[in-house]
Amino acid sequence: MRSFRPALVAALACSVLYGAAQNAVPPIAPDERVDVTGDGVADMLITTVIDLTPDTEQGLYGWYRRVVRTMPGTSILNWSTLSTQRWYTVPDSASLDTAELAARIHFKQLSWTDAKKPTEFKVLERPFGPGIGPDRDGWYGGGEHYDGVLLLRSVSMKGTSIATFTFDLPFPLGGVVLTTKEAMRVPPGFGERHEPLPNKPPKDVLLDFGHEEQAPQVVIPAGLAPDESIDLTSDDIPDLMITSENSPFHATTPMGTYHRGLRMTPEAALLMEKQPDGQFAPFRLKYDEELTPDRLNTDLQLDRFRWARPPEWPAFIYVLEQRYGAIRTPDEEIGWLPSADVMEGLFVFRAAQYGRPVVGAFEIEYETPGGQVGVRMQGLAEEGDVLNVR
Repeated sequence: MRSFRPALVAALACSVLYGAAQNAVPPIAPDERVDVTGDGVADMLITTVIDLTPDTEQGLYGWYRRVVRTMPGTSILNWSTLSTQRWYTVPDSASLDTAELAARIHFKQLSWTDAKKPTEFKVLERPFGPGIGPDRDGWYGGGEHYDGVLLLRSVSMKGTSIATFTFDLPFPLGGVVLTTKEAMRVPPGFGERHEPLPNKPPKDVLLDFGHEEQAPQVVIPAGLAPDESIDLTSDDIPDLMITSENSPFHATTPMGTYHRGLRMTPEAALLMEKQPDGQFAPFRLKYDEELTPDRLNTDLQLDRFRWARPPEWPAFIYVLEQRYGAIRTPDEEIGWLPSADVMEGLFVFRAAQYGRPVVGAFEIEYETPGGQVGVRMQGLAEEGDVLNVR
């Protein structure tokens, strides 16, 4: 209760000043500690905080907010790639796959929040003050939505556990329920990153013009990382995959080249352009260009353009590569290197957005020698409209 007593006193004082104490302090639920993993140790705290943000014109003194916080030793899993920054969610019908989780963490696609600092979820809010009548009084969504099944890790004296859970919010009563979907014990150190961070480049004081220092790059290990699906059209259907390929040399010792790049899913197609040698390569739209329906249809009819859609035409866009084994040269830079085809211009794709045909453009972003690869949308239009890029 210590966390909200000072705020409660301030709210009472505020109510006296306004002469409406009966409306200023709605009932407050006591704190609740929840053991999500089932190991006998509380993982989450459900509490109430007071936000004194008065609005005298509306008779508002502030808000009560229902908040869920992680307890010390608890962390939440989230996506942490160039293209995806959100909470990691597990499909409702899926079981926990520790091998897949370990691989995604190893290849830096997923990361845990800091178990020493509380992670906060603002789930509900309720206004209070003399101007809050029965029609406005009640608990509402806190503006932050936490749909899906989330995953947490709990480290305590009893060991390490992981669990999937959901938020259940019975409106408008103000209750918060954490429902465990699946929980299991895992080995100590599960999901931790043991490799050191890369060193920051030396700072040249003579060339320092007051720019902020850049954070060290995330270093992606060599190997075949799990696919990362990207929803380009914001309809919850993946249109593109960031994927990896291995081009091995047949020799007595392992050697070859790992490639990182992109491939469309069967739900989308990549626009290809005929090259002087008769082969097709991904079409590049310049940043100051626009793609009109007349040009697109004409070049498709003249076979200068073609749509490449998997699985019939699984066109792969090579972005980065890293050689391994004896094929590496002594003077070769360590880490990931850009492919021979420089990633300039925008790539054009065709897909559906809630059943509506659309065309769009995206750019590829990457980091070397770290190895991160991502995409950024630059334009989307209904099929038949002009595609303009930002």
